[in-house]
Amino acid sequence: MKILIVDDIEETRFCLKKQLESAGHSVVGEAADLDATLRVYRETKPDFVLLDMTLEKQDGLTILKALRQLDPSAKVVVLSANEMASIQRAALQLGATGYLVKPVNEQKMLSLLSSK
Repeated sequence: MKILIVDDIEETRFCLKKQLESAGHSVVGEAADLDATLRVYRETKPDFVLLDMTLEKQDGLTILKALRQLDPSAKVVVLSANEMASIQRAALQLGATGYLVKPVNEQKMLSLLSSK
């Protein structure tokens, strides 16, 4: 499966990439903001996007909206340290495929990716 990782923390991207690749997935790109996300998405057409909710330049909901406008069928899993039900609901209402709370449980992440 081809995956795009969107997170503004390089160490987080590295750890996620390592987990995904060890499970046989291909990380086709990484991004830290809206412009890079849209550019890499267009270039790579990933099967999934792992999207952090809190980024330095934009919030995850802004990027999620933009991805869904670019490709209404985009599969986006939101990652966040925020466990508030209202935030999770907002992400799902905007079309997120799933919502995982950080620190991300590797098995839950891989299970969610394989079930969609």
